[in-house]
Amino acid sequence: MGKKNKSTKNRWSTDRIISSSAFFISVVSLIALLYQSYLAREENKLIQKQQSATVMPYLTQWFDDSEGNHKMVVGNDGVGPAFVKAFNITINENQNFNNTDDLLQELTKTNKFLDTVNYLYSTLTIGTLIPANETVEIISFDNSEEFKTFRTILYRNKFDFEITYEDVYGTQWTLNYDEDVPKRITE
Repeated sequence: MGKKNKSTKNRWSTDRIISSSAFFISVVSLIALLYQSYLAREENKLIQKQQSATVMPYLTQWFDDSEGNHKMVVGNDGVGPAFVKAFNITINENQNFNNTDDLLQELTKTNKFLDTVNYLYSTLTIGTLIPANETVEIISFDNSEEFKTFRTILYRNKFDFEITYEDVYGTQWTLNYDEDVPKRITE
């Protein structure tokens, strides 16, 4: 009579089954919660990329010497505004300027040609805002020959520039005179 049946010793009681089931369900719930958190984080990254792309500025520069146009232009071909954070113009590899006004004044001092022709110019400097799909005409001339002479002056003076700009989220890019595509420098 004092013997216990082995089968009853290994049997699971109702309480033990319920508590084990509850533990199993809680572990599965924890795994599901962690996975769901991971998916939410990935979704947030995608949303941030999408939002960033909807405000991305894309600066380009070009010389336009087409019919009726004789100008040097910086334009924003992106979908968001570009905030100019740094602007450095170099001539003769050792003279630096941080705006187009000072550059044109220096070129006028050393090249009498600019004193004898009519031209219009815009100031491009730190703090300039270039809206999406807008351009800044750095300088424009009445005719093609004057514009070609101006370009020759720039090339002879080893003209170069670098514009650092950012979008509304603070992501920065640089545009260099000798490169066609801006480079992203911050995330």
